[in-house]
Amino acid sequence: MARPLTFLVLVCALACAALFLLLPLTKIAQQSHRTELAATLPHSPEADDIAVAAPGAAQPQPAATVIDKPAPVTDSTVTVMVSGRVGDTSGAPLADREIEYENKGFDGAEIAGAGVVSDPLGNFSLQLVPGRRYQLSIAAAGDYAGYRLEDFTDSNAEALRNILLERVELVDVDGIIVDTNMAPVADFELSLRHLTLQYPELSIHSDSSGYFSLRRIPAGAWRIASDQSDYYRIKGLELRAGEYRNLTLMIDRGSYYLSGWVRDTDGIPLAQAVVTLKSAFTADGYHSFSYRSHGTDDNGAFVFDQLGGHPLTIGVYAPGYKTLVLQHRFNSFADNIDLVLSRE
Repeated sequence: MARPLTFLVLVCALACAALFLLLPLTKIAQQSHRTELAATLPHSPEADDIAVAAPGAAQPQPAATVIDKPAPVTDSTVTVMVSGRVGDTSGAPLADREIEYENKGFDGAEIAGAGVVSDPLGNFSLQLVPGRRYQLSIAAAGDYAGYRLEDFTDSNAEALRNILLERVELVDVDGIIVDTNMAPVADFELSLRHLTLQYPELSIHSDSSGYFSLRRIPAGAWRIASDQSDYYRIKGLELRAGEYRNLTLMIDRGSYYLSGWVRDTDGIPLAQAVVTLKSAFTADGYHSFSYRSHGTDDNGAFVFDQLGGHPLTIGVYAPGYKTLVLQHRFNSFADNIDLVLSRE
């Protein structure tokens, strides 16, 4: 009985020894399997931090990969700073110049506008949206003309680095507005635009006696025109530096009268036909031009009054009819004419 028991104890001891020897080999095999599996996965910095856990244990989750995506670029959030300088033709800086710049759309309409002022050294900075097209203007002030840059972007803004304003001579002007009979035209308004300088439009407004005065306006060539439906324009006015002028500005107004009818070749009156009058003459060295336009009434009739009596170019326009153009000289203070249009 003792021998079988001794044999059983020996077998158990050998089994335990074998198990003890096989356990490290199993651990090594598991570690080798995990190492081979990790080698097959894409490598990332986060993969180096993954720890090997015991079988059945909860696997630690790798930290999420964070990708820094740039914020969407919009015109309102991304701008660049562009610098410039304004001075006069002698190189002296011009401080306190008001500089306006406008962001233009594809159709030329203003999208946004802003303004800055030059510092004591004439320097200024503009905040621009990259690639956008801008217009810049500096208003005339004192004895300096203005400036305008029609089209620039942040990439070709070198023209801003040395903006030069032209110094101008200022003169005084008095005058009177008269009609073709040399009678004063009271309470009449004309606008003046300088033909070579960037300078704001000026306004002439005659008083009850037809007189007007302008003080400290730039010398040079000016165009004078009206903003009324009956259009008048005077060219050839040249103001010289150091010269005082007393002007007589004649416009094509007077006591002449023109009336008539517009009809077709069958004698049918043409309503809403357009009749235009143009005249041109020279007085006191100035070239004066006028343009008037009226539509015919339901009877095809039209009337023009307060005409200056100068020869006229008459144009008549109506849909579906050939345009009629003719010259007219007055035979009296009240001429009446019959105008006939033929179909196209």
